[in-house]
Amino acid sequence: MENKITPKHTIIFCVITFVLTWSLLAVIPLTGMKYGAGLNSMLLVSACMFMPTIGNILTRLITKQGFSDFKLAPKFKGNGKDYLFAYFVFSILIYLGVVVYYLIYREQFTLTDGIIYQAAAGGENMLLMQIINLVVATIISPVINVIPTLGEEIGWRGYLLYGLKNSCGSVKAVIFTGLIWGIWHAPMIAMGHNYGTDYPGYPFVGILLMVVFCLSIGIIESYLTLRTDSVLPAAICHSAVNGLAAVGITFVNTAECNPLLGPTYAGIIPLIPTILYGGYILHRIRKEDL
Repeated sequence: MENKITPKHTIIFCVITFVLTWSLLAVIPLTGMKYGAGLNSMLLVSACMFMPTIGNILTRLITKQGFSDFKLAPKFKGNGKDYLFAYFVFSILIYLGVVVYYLIYREQFTLTDGIIYQAAAGGENMLLMQIINLVVATIISPVINVIPTLGEEIGWRGYLLYGLKNSCGSVKAVIFTGLIWGIWHAPMIAMGHNYGTDYPGYPFVGILLMVVFCLSIGIIESYLTLRTDSVLPAAICHSAVNGLAAVGITFVNTAECNPLLGPTYAGIIPLIPTILYGGYILHRIRKEDL
């Protein structure tokens, strides 16, 4: 029988996952590489996405828990609506966030003269191509990155979430999982992930925003995990976020945007619909007693 995940187990998992990830990331500045630039740097960052799964596996081996409840089985039966929800929820939220951003920064919006359009040297069919690209991205994003996102979700949602749930209940577990997930990104943010390095309050403001970002989307991912008892819906959500997070750039006509504000999904303004909806989902978790 599967041993219950205890507070001690969750601490072991977090220590292993953070040490492995942050050690890998430390190689980038120590060897003079630039974050996200060059094959070696990108491979190191990609490898970090699998460290939560390795943390899950090593913790289970160290604590002799076994692997009978790994939360990887899809469990489609009876959960069709949850999988449909997982496939489209972040597409809707991201596009809503883009609308909110450009309602506030109308002077930055364009359909035919954006920086991507300019980089492609324009052309009479460019607008049509952009629309087609957005449609294709919306359709394939939830699945195209699902393997590396499973690398994270098997750890965060498949182990940490359930361990914290055993200790403090579902609502607090969902919140703490999101917070820990956000903090895990701290070295990446310090090296320029999402927000660059040239902003007031660097890197602490960026790290704080990343925590808010992870908490907001993590609430929805955790909700689906608890409902289906599987990490696959969370990985689908995570894949959609990774694939569509930069969609707002399609419509921007300047490179002088403040990345803390947007137009990418990591900016606080495009994230507003997700923050509000995450609050509603947190209420649902409490109400449904997941």
